[in-house]
Amino acid sequence: MTALAFPRRRTVAADFVLRTAARGAILVGVAVVVGIVLLQVIDKGGGGGGGAVPTPSGGQTNGPTTSTTSDEGRPPGEVRVLVENGSGLSQAAATLANELRGTGYAIAGTGNAAIQTGTTVACRAGFEKEADALVQSLGAGVNAAEFPATPPTGAENADCIVIKGS
Repeated sequence: MTALAFPRRRTVAADFVLRTAARGAILVGVAVVVGIVLLQVIDKGGGGGGGAVPTPSGGQTNGPTTSTTSDEGRPPGEVRVLVENGSGLSQAAATLANELRGTGYAIAGTGNAAIQTGTTVACRAGFEKEADALVQSLGAGVNAAEFPATPPTGAENADCIVIKGS
């Protein structure tokens, strides 16, 4: 008589170990995703931009370009902006800060402000042209205001303050 080889059955203990290992791997994956999300939410910006220079709306330039700061004001990368949330909506300041960072502005930080209607831009003395440029870049419904005599916390390194209202 010939012996037949039957595969050995796994024991209950082996099944338990495999299930536990799979759960552990899934838990580590979820922890990594949560960590990445939290880092994105908590990131206050702080630094400003990288080395990329924004190009005009057409996307291409035909050779070297020059900028005259006397007529147009400072380029966005030289304007430090504090963005505050006065809308009451979660993450409104962070979202607006990311939009401004995408257009080249250096973000000095984000924070919360008293609830207000409409978005306001306030820049320090000497940054009037930059205030106008910020108002234009933010679109309709944005008003310019005077820089507060007592600036909010975080504005000590900012040239302009944008308060996102409802």
